[in-house]
Amino acid sequence: MKNPKEIEKKLKSISQSWFYSEPLLFSTICTHVLIENQALSIPMRTGQRRIEFSPLLLEKASDSDLEEYLKIEVYRILLQHPYSRQPYKANKGILLLASDVTINQFYKSKVPLSGLEFLKSQSQRFRILDCPLGEKWKGSEEEKFFQKNLNVNRQTGELETLDSLSFEQWYRWLNFLVKETSAGGGENAGNSSAAETFAAGEDAAELWEEDQEIQAEIQSEIQKAEREQGWGGLGGGLSREIKDSADFSMDYRKILSRFRANILSTNRNLTRMKPNRRFGFKAMGSRWERKTNILIAVDVSGSISDEVLSNFYHVINNFFVYGIEKLDLIFFDTNLKNTKPITIKKKIDLKEIQGRGGTNFQPAIDFYSEHKEYNGLIIFTDGEGNVPTIKPGITNLLWILSSRIDYEKSKQWISHLKGNQATYLPF
Repeated sequence: MKNPKEIEKKLKSISQSWFYSEPLLFSTICTHVLIENQALSIPMRTGQRRIEFSPLLLEKASDSDLEEYLKIEVYRILLQHPYSRQPYKANKGILLLASDVTINQFYKSKVPLSGLEFLKSQSQRFRILDCPLGEKWKGSEEEKFFQKNLNVNRQTGELETLDSLSFEQWYRWLNFLVKETSAGGGENAGNSSAAETFAAGEDAAELWEEDQEIQAEIQSEIQKAEREQGWGGLGGGLSREIKDSADFSMDYRKILSRFRANILSTNRNLTRMKPNRRFGFKAMGSRWERKTNILIAVDVSGSISDEVLSNFYHVINNFFVYGIEKLDLIFFDTNLKNTKPITIKKKIDLKEIQGRGGTNFQPAIDFYSEHKEYNGLIIFTDGEGNVPTIKPGITNLLWILSSRIDYEKSKQWISHLKGNQATYLPF
């Protein structure tokens, strides 16, 4: 019988073996900590930067099964299911179920998954009952969907889902199924094993909560794997799903909000006049200086159309929605068009700015590096220019590309610039 330390040692050994064979899995698991949890009702779960395991439920597991359980949790992390924004009042048991089904579309697990076991039990209802969703749903699109997607292969025992859907889409369908069949419990649950499996799913997703910081870290690892072709043994379908789930740009409004939050975090001052959250007046508390001086560099080269400039101006004039106190504007094509920045204190019309030459990012970046009063630099551009040189220590640069197409063309070279991130405007 394995003791907890033996299981933990074996799991760490498995993750270390991925260093050469599965570089993406290795770099991803390094963002989390392995923790023993004897109270778990499932073998393993993920969330809050932890991968928890049950020594009791894994004591008889073979080495290959241990690797399989660990691999499933890392796939879950790469797909960002534990850290994505959840629907309002989301049922975490159904979230876990949807996660399992999504993974099952691209990878057939060699160990039982709570979500798949639950759906297998529901598939019996759809084979036996005339109206498994109730009389009012007879012949409905919902009933047809589940009759199509709740089939179990009699030879292999595997669940066969014919529709390839996203994690969010599966959650919506399965949330409907649970509510209409009382699958999460109750007199219509079908059998006790279904209710037990559903409860195990709730336990498995208990730690799930939105975390944009870890999402950004995972997306960075996925970008690295894409650049270096470090996908290892990931199948084509699963690697595509992972890439699709990693919205590298994210919503530009969220990026702006997070960009400002990162800048504010550099303005922390310790004080004895405010108690520390954990230790009271025995330790110094924190005060945050609410001053955010941001420099915005707008590309006015010939490749930037009037429509794109109008979109840029729209975003600039709405920056105040995000609580930014001071914005300074400079304009550039091959050189700076204004050596003295324009300070925006209210909404203004900037159409008089002239440019329309070539594109050189270097003057704008050099201006930012020479003026230490700024906490961050935002560059509006279409990305059509030579890759600039950024001096060591110059950070907090955000590139906002004029379109998704421009973003796709520029994201590779921007990702190689340390301290830089990128997004695009959805206009």
